[in-house]
Amino acid sequence: MSAPSQGTAKDVNPMTSTITRTTPPQRLINFVNPVVRATLESPALHGALDRALIVLHVPGRKTGHVYDVPVGFIALDERLVVVTQHRWRSNLRGGGIIDVTCHGRREPMRVTLDEDPASVARTLNVVLERRGRKATERFTGLKLEADHAPSVAELANAARDFDLATLTLTPVGMR
Repeated sequence: MSAPSQGTAKDVNPMTSTITRTTPPQRLINFVNPVVRATLESPALHGALDRALIVLHVPGRKTGHVYDVPVGFIALDERLVVVTQHRWRSNLRGGGIIDVTCHGRREPMRVTLDEDPASVARTLNVVLERRGRKATERFTGLKLEADHAPSVAELANAARDFDLATLTLTPVGMR
């Protein structure tokens, strides 16, 4: 499960007054990730975590070494969407096909990386509209003011402030 930030318990930016971000400490993530990976890749145990997590098998650009990265996702139609601020995402620039372990099965999926804050904001807005505030907060680590629906501009500021990007995963046979 990829941590939304590098070891801080809470990130708050005054420029994004209506949106803050709460993240678990990186040390906790580093401790838990091996167990999460093993559980998600187990045919017998994956069901316990399948609704919220998948494993991306990301090849390094220079070494070709494959990194197994557990991440939260949300399904939108036939697509899986991941929000991250981690640097490993640079290995996915230009898109392509990677293996993804989802529901206990490893399969190739087409990946598209979007690092443009305005476009990321539009995706976050779709997630917010379709899944609601609580699911969006759980999925992204963002904390939204209870009495205020954020605008796309506020979401774009949050994407910029917290260096958020989205990965969209689609089955290989689908466009």
